[in-house]
Amino acid sequence: MPFGKEKETVNQQHHLRAENFLAYLDKSANTDKTTSMLQNYLKSALRNILRYKAYSGINILGLSVGLASCLIIGLYIQNELSYDRYHEKADRIYRLANHIAGASFENGIAKVSAPWGPAAEAEIPEVEAACRFVFVGQALVERGGERYYEPNGLFADPSVFEVFSWKLLAGDPRQALREPNTLVVTPAFAEKYFGGENPVGKTLVVNQDTEYRITGIVETPPANSHFTFDFLASSSSYRHPEQESWVLSNQFYTYLLLRPGADPTVVEEKMDGLLALRLDEETSEAYTPFLQPVASIHLHSKLHREMGANSDKSYIYIFGSVALFILFIACLNFINLATARAVQRAKEVGVRKASGAGRRELILQFLGESLLLTAIAAVIGAGLASAALPRISGFLELNLALDWSSNYWLSGGLLALALLVGLLSGSYPALVLSAYRPAAVLKGRLPASGNPLFRKVLIASQFAVAIFLITATLVAGGQLRYIQNKNLGFSKEQVLILPFRSSPSPERVKTFRSELARIPGVASVSASANRPGGSDYGVPYEAVGVPENEQPAMRCLVVDEAFLGTYRMETAAGRGFSMEFPSDSSAYLINETAARQLGWNSPEGKQIAMPAIGRSPGPVIGIVRDFHFRSLHEAITPLYFFMQPAWFSQFSLRLETENLDQTLALIEEQWKAFEPDYPFAYSFFDESFDSLHRAEQRTAAIIQWFTLVAILLTCLGVFGLASFTTARRTKEIGIRKVLGASAARIFGQLAWNFLALVLIAFAVAVLPAWWAARRWLAGFAFHIELQWWHFLLAGVLAMGIALISVSWQSLRAAVANPVEALRQE
Repeated sequence: MPFGKEKETVNQQHHLRAENFLAYLDKSANTDKTTSMLQNYLKSALRNILRYKAYSGINILGLSVGLASCLIIGLYIQNELSYDRYHEKADRIYRLANHIAGASFENGIAKVSAPWGPAAEAEIPEVEAACRFVFVGQALVERGGERYYEPNGLFADPSVFEVFSWKLLAGDPRQALREPNTLVVTPAFAEKYFGGENPVGKTLVVNQDTEYRITGIVETPPANSHFTFDFLASSSSYRHPEQESWVLSNQFYTYLLLRPGADPTVVEEKMDGLLALRLDEETSEAYTPFLQPVASIHLHSKLHREMGANSDKSYIYIFGSVALFILFIACLNFINLATARAVQRAKEVGVRKASGAGRRELILQFLGESLLLTAIAAVIGAGLASAALPRISGFLELNLALDWSSNYWLSGGLLALALLVGLLSGSYPALVLSAYRPAAVLKGRLPASGNPLFRKVLIASQFAVAIFLITATLVAGGQLRYIQNKNLGFSKEQVLILPFRSSPSPERVKTFRSELARIPGVASVSASANRPGGSDYGVPYEAVGVPENEQPAMRCLVVDEAFLGTYRMETAAGRGFSMEFPSDSSAYLINETAARQLGWNSPEGKQIAMPAIGRSPGPVIGIVRDFHFRSLHEAITPLYFFMQPAWFSQFSLRLETENLDQTLALIEEQWKAFEPDYPFAYSFFDESFDSLHRAEQRTAAIIQWFTLVAILLTCLGVFGLASFTTARRTKEIGIRKVLGASAARIFGQLAWNFLALVLIAFAVAVLPAWWAARRWLAGFAFHIELQWWHFLLAGVLAMGIALISVSWQSLRAAVANPVEALRQE
């Protein structure tokens, strides 16, 4: 290579190295500058937080309470949405249910007859496996002299562990429930009877006469299951004379595991065709089998005879809306206070801009302050939620916990929420503050603290949310009081329920009822198969002389002569059952709704038959006044009563209020003579009936709690805003007082600024509140009527909140010495 060319190449290499070195130095300098800038932002943010303690405290407290509320409600919603999703094959598990045309339960029934599941598995190619459950009932379990009633057991098919994902801690899942009289128990159940011993292979005596061998230990079903159990018994142990019928004894909760890619609608069609081959034409046409995804049952299923009390998707929307409202109020507090305080930081912005800071740097600084405040609030909010969660979980009867390590939705959700709140809350104040002109600010021409109209809109929005929540609280509370005080058509108080434990003969039941009636403190005793509160039966009937297509679907109660008197029900026509008329054993009573729908104005000459159970036509001797035999969500439907002593399963005892403990002791003595082999156990009817509305009670209580939180946050924000507003108008107030304005007039002017916004908020909130309350009440067949005073009272309370929030600062400004305010001029 020529010398000149070589020298030129060397020079180029030197230049390249020099450029790379300079670029590295420049990059390092930029990195150092960025780090220094971030450190400066952090120091400035901390300095401002410490300098303005009241402002920072109000914002941090508001945001922390808002985030804590969102955490708690978010945990509840996450738990509700997680039901039954823990099963590995949850997307392929469906419950087989049935809709029966003309039945009194409109949505369908959750149970089907025994052969349906096995037939679907055998004859429908899309069905991989089927599993059935039947309630064991309240079983008496005994070992070594220890005896307990166990109400939470299920008969289950051997395929249970193939369909569901409950893990066996001991035993073979394929063989555990194949043999008759075998049990799989939960760890708590095993500990109760065997202590630290291994229970597998050991036996328990169930209901006095049958030994069950324990073949496995199953992990306790998670609480987020639409049904749970303490033990599973082999389905081959279940005996019922009609269990092979395709129509009778529909006691089987049946679940189908579909093959991957199978279409549930195709399975429904094939199941319908399968029934058409097994049933008579009339019954087949009345039956419509359908499938429910297992993960949808908890929130979406309202069938007759559900395995347990389900929730409702509306609660997800209600509580989610409440959480957003609370967070919305907290964010508005932040924006309002930040923009109101902007004037106090105007000179700081002017100095920074004069020193070379651009608008971008200022926006980043103020957003950084907002994010730092939100981060502190998130930590405090997590602590508040952790402290409040045990009590709330106990009230909701749920196992909610802040599990940061495994619940990634929780930790990620809090981080994302804090980031979102910080950015949303800080964006508008940052834009306002960074827009100030340094020349004007440094000359003393202070700008307005943000757009006054925008801030008024924010304040009105806060009050609108508060008015909405207050209205919701008033309506929910009114509906609960209505439920508690409504005349149900019977008396539920002081009624003790005493279930039979064996299968006594009708003669023994009659004798024992007479002995109980003689006990001092027992006003009356009735024996029955069921009672109000949802335990009514659906036995087919025929109304003699009424066309079949005009006969309404009816439920029934199986009772004795003393039933109406014990529950204090009244007759509207005719009479009730009586021991003075032996022929009443074949007679019937109907309620007023049944009489209206049958077109029977009086019971005279009317007859009902029950051919399905072999009862010939019998006379209708009376019409019972309508009463609520289910929850107030449901309308009163047609009902009939008849006597069938062989079906009786419980006593209802009306007790007097005096010497209750002594009366219970005497009842226990009689019980030991009647059922010596079974422990004495009872319940009170009003507790079980009130449980029908437990979900509404919880909902109302939660809305009340979080409405109080929203009100406190609104008060906090308005108080802080009033402080800054009055401080900004100090000189104006001083001039007004010098010119002769009274303290009352000044107070009125300051307070009116907020009260006017409440009136605007009231006008905005009334229509949404009316719509939401109307929708919620529509879920009850019997409910209160919305009254104008519900909304007016909410508005008055909101005005009171505003007045209380601004009164302290307004009074201080109104009575202050004007000389102190004007001395600064």
